[in-house]
Amino acid sequence: MVTLKKFNSEIVNTVIGSETEFKGDIQSQGSVRLDGKMEGTISAQGEIIIGETARLKGNIVGKRVLVSGEVIGDIEAISGLDISHSGRVYGDISGGRLLIEEGAVYKGKVNMDVISTDSLYEGKLEVSLPQA
Repeated sequence: MVTLKKFNSEIVNTVIGSETEFKGDIQSQGSVRLDGKMEGTISAQGEIIIGETARLKGNIVGKRVLVSGEVIGDIEAISGLDISHSGRVYGDISGGRLLIEEGAVYKGKVNMDVISTDSLYEGKLEVSLPQA
């Protein structure tokens, strides 16, 4: 199970709360957490956390991305993308690592070796299975 403990939630610079709706783009040098509804692009140098109550219609570019809510748009996660059991992603993804938990919903294309940054990564696909 993907938990926020794997992510450094103490360094979240921007939070959009569960009772908030936002239209526009977010660019952050730090980390971003979305729990509300948003239409626009999130671009962050740090981690991007899409909480269980979040709904994003737009693209994401970040260092590491955790999706527990819904994203309708493309995701570029330089160091890895984790889609938790409650996560739903509808769009193309690219990045260095992908973990999709059982129960998650994903529909789109995966490209694990093309990143828009100057660095090239060899992608690794992981599938999380329930413990017996």
